[in-house]
Amino acid sequence: MEMNEVPPAGLDSGDALAALVVRFTEAERQLYPLALVDPDIYQRSVRLVGLLGDFLSERALNVNDLASIRVPALARLHGVASSQGIVLTNLDDQLIVDAALAQHYRVLLAQGVDDEAEMITDRARAAGEKWAPIQTPDNGTLGFAMSHQWVDLHLSSGTRLVRSVDVDQATGSPIFRIEVYPGSQLEASLVLEMNNRQEWLDEAEAIRADMG
Repeated sequence: MEMNEVPPAGLDSGDALAALVVRFTEAERQLYPLALVDPDIYQRSVRLVGLLGDFLSERALNVNDLASIRVPALARLHGVASSQGIVLTNLDDQLIVDAALAQHYRVLLAQGVDDEAEMITDRARAAGEKWAPIQTPDNGTLGFAMSHQWVDLHLSSGTRLVRSVDVDQATGSPIFRIEVYPGSQLEASLVLEMNNRQEWLDEAEAIRADMG
């Protein structure tokens, strides 16, 4: 499938979904390295990807909606760009839409991880582990997406250690974040942000060690 070819509506087969995910991944691989070669195009593109998020959240409620929402999302992109004063000159609108769909696809996947997380937790307990990795990023998009998240569950306390890497939409620089959620609490008891990857890794490991 060519990058500018519109995929057929509906995802009746696993092959159709696989082809769409390949398209999404390729869009991110093309879009995000632009930060290094053309910061202006990159910043406008990434801002539009973010602005499409609410539209996709409202209109694409499951994976099967992703193919059919693409054409409306293209129209929405142009409307949002006009209302926000974002110039589309030299931007690839279809690439931007596919990158936004890629991000929303991961959101939909994350919403369905509960059953898998329960199996991972059960296996970790059976193996005598102290922590269970209940959420990890898609390896196919590592380094080529706006956001990555890892969630580790401390089995004895139920505390969640959430590590994430996000892209600063203004600069294109990575933001490394650590959040700690005790038990079933929805509000983090600790939030750390840093711009150094090794410091981020060391801090997360220290938290894990302190909790045992």
